[in-house]
Order: sequence, then C-alpha cells, then structure tokens
Amino acid sequence: MKDECDNEENMDLTFEVEVDEDEWESIIQMQVNELSCIVESKGIQRPGQFANGQRTSSHLVYPIVAYDAERCPCPTVLGLVLTGLAGKTLFFGMGVKGLSTGLLDYMNELLEFEGMPAGVQWNPADVFIEAKVATILLPDDILFARENGWIEMMNQVREGKRSTHRLAVAKLGRMALAHDKQKSAYKELKEEK
Repeated sequence: MKDECDNEENMDLTFEVEVDEDEWESIIQMQVNELSCIVESKGIQRPGQFANGQRTSSHLVYPIVAYDAERCPCPTVLGLVLTGLAGKTLFFGMGVKGLSTGLLDYMNELLEFEGMPAGVQWNPADVFIEAKVATILLPDDILFARENGWIEMMNQVREGKRSTHRLAVAKLGRMALAHDKQKSAYKELKEEK
C-alpha cells in the first residue's frame, strides 16, 4: 500500500462497528493514510542512508492489520513497516492507548495466557502478530483477499496457512517483495494506479 498524507492528524484509528468485507481494502487504506500522516508529522525517517547522506525517497509501507471476528470485527491497522535501505526497516504503530476496548481486552488475555507481566507497555503489533491475529500485509495478500475474501485471508493467517510475514520483513525489508509471487502481485497492483 502507498502512504498518502494531507497533514491532518487524527488519532482515532479504530472502529467499533462491523463493516462489510467489500469495504476492507478502502478502510485499511484510510488507516494507512492516517498513520502515514502521523509518521510525517513526527518527523520519522526511514532507516539507512546512502553514502552521500541522502535517504530513500520510497513511499512503500507494509500495514500491520489485525482482525478477530469477536473482538475486532473491522480490520484495524496497528502500525506500519517503513522500508529503508539495505534490508533495514522501522516499525511504527499505535500504542495500547490507541486500541479499541475489544482489542485491548484481547491483548491482555493473550499476555495473561503467555504468562507475561501485566504492567509492561507491550507493543500491540508484536503481541497480535505473535498470536496470528495480525499480519504484515504484502501485495500477494491483497490479491488473495480480493479473490477469496479478507476474512478468509485472515483466517488462513490464524490457522498458519498464510504467513504473518514478520520474519521476511524484519530481515529483508523491501526485499520481501523479491519473492516471485510478491513481485508479480506488486507489479499487478502498481499497474492499477
């Protein structure tokens, strides 16, 4: 997905209502735009520099999307992965205060189940990716969701049939798109613009 910014900051990034699955892609894109504006307003830069000191001009971001039929019936973008140079990435996301009540309660249940201390400010994206409630959305996921449905895509992540992409993105950054299926999906999505 591409980040777009109109320099207006709005911290209300969660929804409390169930939405039609056909609207998921536009809802995710709107949340990506909001988080991108926050990143820009905070002056956050992508990691890595060229030898001449310049930074990448890439606008490529990977949204971290959470979904749970009971506690989070609408896709929620927990954060963005900003790709940098030489496989470097920066994860930017909402904190605990940005979560809906349902997601916050669910996160606390997951932490309790894992035996994690309650008073620590855990990163919601880390917790939900680890529990397979969230995924880092890559181009092939978007095409799969368009064909098979977003809920099916998220169910396959939950069941371990689709990757959360955490390892590939953390280790490879934008090179996560080098895999043939991601490369062709990215090209197809880019041609739509």
